[in-house]
Amino acid sequence: MHVLLVGPDLEENLSLRYLSAALAAEGHRATIARFDTMDEFHQVVAQAHDADLIGLSLCYQIRAPEFLCLARALKEQSPGRAIVAGGHFASCAANELLEHHDELDLIVVHEAEKTLVELAALPELTSEVLAAIPGIVYRVGGEIAATPPRRMLADLDSLAWPDRTGPARLLAGVPTAYMMGSRGCLGACDYCCISTLHRMVPGKKFRQRAPEKIADEMAWLFHQRGVRQFIFHDDNFLVTSVAHNLERINALDQALSSRGVRDVTLALKCRPADVNREVFARLKKMGLLRVFLGIESGTEAGLASLGRRQNVDEQHRALDLCHELGISTQYTIIIFHPEATPETMLSDLDFVRRHITQPFSFCRAEIYTGTPLEQRMVVAGRTVGNYLARTYEYTHPDIARIWDAGQTLLRQRCWAQNHILGQVVRLDHLVTIFGHFYDGPETEALVAAFMALKLEINRDSVELIGNMIHACQELQGAAFDARFAELLYHEQITREVFQRRLCEINETLHDRALGLVGLHGNSTQSALAKGRSRVPRHAAAALLAAGLLACGGESAGTDPNGNAGASNLGGQGGATHTSGGSTYLNVGGMFEAPPPPMGGTGATTATGGASATTGGVRATGGASATSGGGTANTGGVRATGGYVNVGGMFEAPPPPMGGTANTGGVRATGGAGAVTATGGATSTGGVRATGGYVNVGGMFEAPPPPMGGTSVTPTGGSSGKGGGGSAGSA
Repeated sequence: MHVLLVGPDLEENLSLRYLSAALAAEGHRATIARFDTMDEFHQVVAQAHDADLIGLSLCYQIRAPEFLCLARALKEQSPGRAIVAGGHFASCAANELLEHHDELDLIVVHEAEKTLVELAALPELTSEVLAAIPGIVYRVGGEIAATPPRRMLADLDSLAWPDRTGPARLLAGVPTAYMMGSRGCLGACDYCCISTLHRMVPGKKFRQRAPEKIADEMAWLFHQRGVRQFIFHDDNFLVTSVAHNLERINALDQALSSRGVRDVTLALKCRPADVNREVFARLKKMGLLRVFLGIESGTEAGLASLGRRQNVDEQHRALDLCHELGISTQYTIIIFHPEATPETMLSDLDFVRRHITQPFSFCRAEIYTGTPLEQRMVVAGRTVGNYLARTYEYTHPDIARIWDAGQTLLRQRCWAQNHILGQVVRLDHLVTIFGHFYDGPETEALVAAFMALKLEINRDSVELIGNMIHACQELQGAAFDARFAELLYHEQITREVFQRRLCEINETLHDRALGLVGLHGNSTQSALAKGRSRVPRHAAAALLAAGLLACGGESAGTDPNGNAGASNLGGQGGATHTSGGSTYLNVGGMFEAPPPPMGGTGATTATGGASATTGGVRATGGASATSGGGTANTGGVRATGGYVNVGGMFEAPPPPMGGTANTGGVRATGGAGAVTATGGATSTGGVRATGGYVNVGGMFEAPPPPMGGTSVTPTGGSSGKGGGGSAGSA
């Protein structure tokens, strides 16, 4: 059977890649169709023409309207073909989705490797045979039915490695792979759909792979695909036991050493309580560069409102220790939440001031379907909206006014597409990689310039937000209007300067990194043959990752699943690597060739040479930049193929769904829950929408990514709060 798996793939979408590997192991043909934006809508439909079964990775609640629109088109293309949805949002809202959306035939709940294989083996999906498949929700005679939940897979090492077809990703010119060493989460935060998902099925909620098995996969990626940076998307790379962590880390280090894996870097996520000096010193020695710390609030009241079971003191300690050890650390402050007050917001800013050198972002707690936060707000009668998007009323009367002011004043700084603080988070990760892998005075100067700029932006942002809060608290009428006008003027002037300087650093980093590894400007062979000074130690690995060199001069080989290595990319119909890698694209700081669709079907060939600029947005690799639908103006940040940064998601705003017009500069959706745009803003029941992106309270974005410089795509286990992808979920 040919199964088309559809989902975002700006990072390696490990959820779909695990499913692809599971299907291939049972003799099925699996094709992964990337659906990062609505620009790829028609391409996905074309790829589906010969598919027998469609699987949609419906992890992100914010992207549900786009996926439902796609599902309708796929159902029209082949009415008798089953469309299966899975992932966090689909699992948590299964009944509502099947009740209101006939284009979906069934939902796979939680992990799907076994379930999808069993579905693919069926000659037809009748209600009689579906009743024997555990872990699904489906229709029977117009009614919604659910089979008993499927137990969580206990042995993660029994799974085939994820399908790695396509070129390796490059971050700052360094080949990068995304990994899962565990599944599940030890936390139980009220706002997070990740822990909600894991409560839905029986079995052990948190499972870890054997260190030796992780090392086997890393060694294959290192030797056959040139990978030198490994980003772990585990929700809990570490656990509460220091002894267990040290035993596991030492075993992994020894296993990597025995397999010839050396000079690599790591990035991971963990909770503040798990940051231990001995553990982190050991990880630092192994190559730990970047940590995403789950901070979320700088006050005990905020942590309680979010159901975040930790304390402020351990958060300070964790950030201080990482800073002392020289480990790049990012975190998010959910400054707006149901019980926020002006005092908690100002205390959040004080928390950030204490750690002002580290990159951070601010956001609002959003309501995700099935979470305890949603249930609490619904019971209290404080919600507006439905299962696709809900918002809530604040407890403190002043917060609504502060939020309204913030939507105007802080939009470009904190909330909007490609917001300034998001750029700082992303660029901090890239600069950290750049400083580690590249030598010389130019590198040192670039790192120093960014660190100074980051500190300036961080300080200015904290003061701007603080001044806004004080103005909302203390002023009324004309006095408030005058003060707010001053703040708006300051924001506009400083933001333009910050944007220009960020772009300059991003451009310099991009040009230098790709030039030094031979993927920019000169031919690959001549770049290495010239013996230029300070050729990075990973240069050959980058060329191997790009498919321009083979391991040992031979084929890059296959992994134990039979997946092709980097040099076997020819014939995939994907990006054509010419002129020393001139087709490599800078997608929001991710220097990579867009991976081709899996299974060798219909990819667009990228060819170098052509570039265009619109409002400072630069397109490379043959992609044309336009101020309209193709490439959105990102204020000078380089973009390619229509990509922009949407709250850390590097993608173009999708076109209006259902063909509705763009009125007043705001895109309107004409799909599920159609919204009319008028006067530059849209609203319906307090829920805004733009370009298919559900805007809850004015935030046109998904939560920021776990790792700076990368996207929020579903990646095995989970990634990010309220919308990360469950490993193995469809």
